[in-house]
This record gives sequence, C-alpha cells and structure tokens, in this order.
Amino acid sequence: MDAVNCTIMVRARLLAGWVGAGRLVTAKGVLRPVDIPAAAAAMGVETPPKARTAADAEVLHRPWVAAQAMGLIVVGAARATATAGPAGDQLEAWWTALLAVLRSESHDRRGEGAVALCRALLAVLEDGPPVDELEDRVDERLQAADLWQFGAVFEAFRRGVMPVEGGLGVLAEFGAVDAAAGLTALGRWAGRRFAAATPPPVTPDLPASELLTMLASLSEEDALRQARCWLAGRDIDEAVAEVLSAAETATPAARLAGVDLVGAMGEAMRPAWQAALERPMLAAHAHAALATWDAAEDQWEPSEADRCWLAVEYALAVEDSEERYYLVQDFGGLAVVDASGHPGAPGLRDALVAAGRPPQYVYQLKIVLSGVKPPVWRRLRVPASIRLDVLHHAIQAAFDWDDDHLHTFEADRRRYSDPDFALDDCEDETDVRLAKAMPREGATMTYVYDLGDCWEHRILVEKIDESEEPDAAAAITCTDGRGDAPIEDWHPEDGEGTTPFDIDAINRRLAALLGG
Repeated sequence: MDAVNCTIMVRARLLAGWVGAGRLVTAKGVLRPVDIPAAAAAMGVETPPKARTAADAEVLHRPWVAAQAMGLIVVGAARATATAGPAGDQLEAWWTALLAVLRSESHDRRGEGAVALCRALLAVLEDGPPVDELEDRVDERLQAADLWQFGAVFEAFRRGVMPVEGGLGVLAEFGAVDAAAGLTALGRWAGRRFAAATPPPVTPDLPASELLTMLASLSEEDALRQARCWLAGRDIDEAVAEVLSAAETATPAARLAGVDLVGAMGEAMRPAWQAALERPMLAAHAHAALATWDAAEDQWEPSEADRCWLAVEYALAVEDSEERYYLVQDFGGLAVVDASGHPGAPGLRDALVAAGRPPQYVYQLKIVLSGVKPPVWRRLRVPASIRLDVLHHAIQAAFDWDDDHLHTFEADRRRYSDPDFALDDCEDETDVRLAKAMPREGATMTYVYDLGDCWEHRILVEKIDESEEPDAAAAITCTDGRGDAPIEDWHPEDGEGTTPFDIDAINRRLAALLGG
C-alpha cells in the first residue's frame, strides 16, 4: 500500500514546502486569495478560476487540510508555518489526512456527510458491483445505516444530489480507488478501518456495561438513537435498573453516558433516581436529577460535596488536558478536587499539576448590533476560555437586556444555544469555549437574540493577547462602545425606547459574571 505517494500526500508536502517559514492566512485559517496562484504553482496544478477564497478551491484546499491534519503545516492566529511533519506510521498519517479532508467536505451541521458517503462507497465497492449501479447501491446502504444521517450525505461536496462522483474523486486523490473506480489495497484497508470504527448494531440483549462503553464514544444524538434500539421491547424499569447498576462500576465517561440516558427519560424515572441515592458513585447524580423536578424541596438539592464530586466526575471524563484544566477552574480549582471525596480525585490532581496551567489568552471582541442606525456596538475583553453561555450573559449585560428570550450562536456552520430549550439543529453552548468557536484574529460569529424580533449581532475577534497575570485573563470588561441599546419588548407607552450607553454601568454588571 503506497500511502506516501498518492496525489494528496504529494501535494500536501509540496504545499508545506512552499509555506516554509510562514505565510499569512485569513481569519478562516486559509491562504489569502492573492496567494492562490503561487500555492497552486508550487503544487504543479492549475490556478482555480475566480476563487473567492482558498477554501473554495478543492485542488488547493484538500492538500491544505491534509497537511494540517498530519502536522506538516501549523496554522496560527495570522500565519501558517511548515514543520518537519509526522515521524511515525505513514499509513496512520494517511488515514488522519483522509478523515480530515472528508470532514472538510461535509457541509452538514455535524460534519458527517462525506465521511458517511465514502464509508458506504468503500463497502459497496468491496462487493464489486458494476459501476453503473453504484449510486443505487450506495443509496440502499446509507438508508439502512443506523448511525449516519442520510440527509447529511446530500450536503457533501456541495453537490445537492447523491454525490457518488465527489466521493470517488476524493478517494482517487488518496489512492483508494483507481481510474476504473476499482478498490486499491489502500481502499480495502480504509474500508476495513471504517468498519472497525463503526459500532455494531445495538440489540436489546447487549449487556448494559457494553452499551454504556459504546455510548460514551458517540455524540449525544447518536447515543440516544442507539439507546432507543437497546430499549426497544424491554421493560423500561428493568432496563433502567440495569443501566444504573452498570453505571455504578463504569468509567466516569461511561457512567455519564448512563446518567444522560436515564435523564433523557424524564420525570418518570424519579423512583430509579431515588433508589440511586443509595449508590455511592451515583448519589450526586441522583441529587442533581431529582432537584430539577423538585427545586422547591431542599432535601434533593445537591450539597457542596455533591457539586465537588460532580466536578471531578466530569473532569475525569474529559480527555483533553486543557479542557480538563478549564473545567476544574470553572468549578473552583484544585480545592474542589481535594474536597470531593471522589476516588478518582488524587489521580486527577496529579494530572492537573503535571500538565500545569495552559497559556492564558484574552480576546478583544467587537459586537455590532446589525441593522440599527445610528450604529450600536460594544467592545469587550473576555477570557478565551469562557463558554458560549457565559458570552451570552456578557452580551446581555453589555446591552442591558434581561435574557427573557431565546438566543443562538452560529460559527463555522454550527449553531449553539441553551440546551434547556432543545432548539432544532443547535448544539449545547455550555460545551463550547470561545477559543474553539473563534480560534484566531479576524474570526466572526453571529449571535441572534429574541428569535421573534431577531436582533442579530456580528461578533468579530479584533485582537488576541496572551496574559501573564491570571487575574487579567479571568475578567470580562467593556472598553468602548457606541450607541444606545434598544429596549426589548418596548411599547410606545413605556416612554424612552433605548438605554443610554454607560460604560461604568456595563462594567458593574460584567464584574459579577466571573465573580469579579
């Protein structure tokens, strides 16, 4: 299998060589349009005609994505630089590059369409059908799949139809298929790799312990879909008892999967949660669940010890060391870990101390309320590590609004909102930090408040600063602004329809957000 000399890999190395010590990139992390001809020439390909952005030029963007995935190119806030690249398994690097390119060619919300298509396409080609039957066979296989969203495939490669031709094109560039659409050795290997990465169909007889391990590796949406297959035809009370019993001895990630599964069944599971109060590893989760239905009853309110326990539980379920650090900080730092009594706390503490404090960055954001004259905007300095739900509250404070309406964020084709309202096509804003949603200077995001009146805001990352002072990177402040903010739900009988811009008042409201 020649994973080194296929078209994409050769172009990725040539592109990295051209990038060298550094090339400027746009806010989207791609080459500037002015540099497209030179980059194309370095790879020996024709310059794409009238490319508005390098991301629209497949012949350039695919090697660019592959080179980043393999570590040949590192993209920073404003520049890309070349590195020595991977020194390990070249076949593994090829697989990493393939997945990255397929995700970049998936234009659905979850970034799955091209991955799902090529997985099905490789499986169909393994059976060796005539090429003129490919589209029908792929269609059949996709509709029968349990995990993938069939509709997402039609958004892959921006084709608008079943994009089998687009999938074959990518696989050919990676050397997985030949000119006659036949599988190569690389293609067969990739097909087996896709198959191995796909969980087997869930059936009601699967042990709960294995179910939770599987669910822990899936997105929330896929986990619930698989859980429904497992629950089909089972006595619900018995099934829930089995899940909670398995969760008691599971890893933190698998335990959280079980907690989420039972939690999704709603208040009908109250007796199960009350029984779980007697299980040491589940008691804190049970208090939290019961408190959501009986908020007025103090007997179910999680104690401070419960909150410390849950902080450690969630941190142990996170693999990324930087996210683990910020998650613990959100809950109160190492003191919370020490006070938790969780059996995993000592190991978590050691891991946090060994990893140390990650670099602290402060974002300067300009938030402009669209369609309003004269212009209304606010400039905020915020920690890069805040979650989007905190940014939402900061915007509310900056415009002196009351958070009485629904809201959404949108960045890079993904929408986020408050999970309590379960808006369609929206992911949980509490799971996403600002630095992930807007990774570099010049990045933009849309924030819409009041989905009836649709007050749309454009959020721009004007500047990113590294801070040596922890306190400076833990504050939210307003440094400038213009225009009086409109009053939400205003009626002519209410008098003045705007709130004057008052930077001191804004900063008093902002000071409370992070305990300032």
